[in-house]
Amino acid sequence: MLDFTNINEIDYNFKVNEVPLTAQGSDTPIEGWKVLVREDTGMPLHVHRNSYKMLSHDDVVNSTYDSIKQTNISQDFGFDVKTLDDGRKLQIEVLFNDLVAEPAVGDYCKYRIRVWNSYDGSYAYQTVADAFRLWCLNGCTTPDSISKVWMRHTSQVNVEGAADKISNGLEIFHGQKELWQGWMKQKITVKKAENFFKKYLINHQTKSSEEKFNSKQLEKLMGQLKTETKDLGSNKWALYNCMTHWATHTTEHKSPVSVTRDREQKIAKAINTKAWAEI
Repeated sequence: MLDFTNINEIDYNFKVNEVPLTAQGSDTPIEGWKVLVREDTGMPLHVHRNSYKMLSHDDVVNSTYDSIKQTNISQDFGFDVKTLDDGRKLQIEVLFNDLVAEPAVGDYCKYRIRVWNSYDGSYAYQTVADAFRLWCLNGCTTPDSISKVWMRHTSQVNVEGAADKISNGLEIFHGQKELWQGWMKQKITVKKAENFFKKYLINHQTKSSEEKFNSKQLEKLMGQLKTETKDLGSNKWALYNCMTHWATHTTEHKSPVSVTRDREQKIAKAINTKAWAEI
């Protein structure tokens, strides 16, 4: 069990029952289907095929915390647990205050672990190690997210291997400093950055525009790029932090966590392309 008191256990530690799915007005189960129901509120969380294997939020929270303690890599970390959509989704963020890289003087990144789980099928069980930039509390999405565990709920979900992934991810994190410093030396142009945004981050047409990209999001990205280059110079590090700022500043959306996840995945793919290497 967790040995600290700044987490409200009630938010995630509720019992979920698997109930056979029945048609309205009938007691006959529909073959091959079941419903996950919160016991405390009676609220249906989602309908799944019988092949779905439930992993409880409580197990995810406690196994994540136990894994961190097992690695013994830090004694100073924040452990934040959030649930969304009446408990259907879970997000854990662990920020290690004593595991820090400094790619430039006064520009710090902390080692971070994030974990997701869901009862409604929207999130597979996922553990991701990455970095968190402290300049404006702007999370950084590193290439391949340093290390990642991803498992569908239709497979045999095992959360026990997380400790090794956390330790291995830390080793890679410390090596990222040289990569980031290399980006600081690579000059970029505004036009190349704009074309990169259009092709890899916002390449979908909206109802309000005939262009093949989201002009509203392009305006936000170009505005943030101007801010980042003013502080960091016209280089790849500024471009990178422009993108991660865009990914993490999503409060105007109905589901900010989901939008952030989607944008971070786009960035992770984009910075592993030939275009990023040659920009």
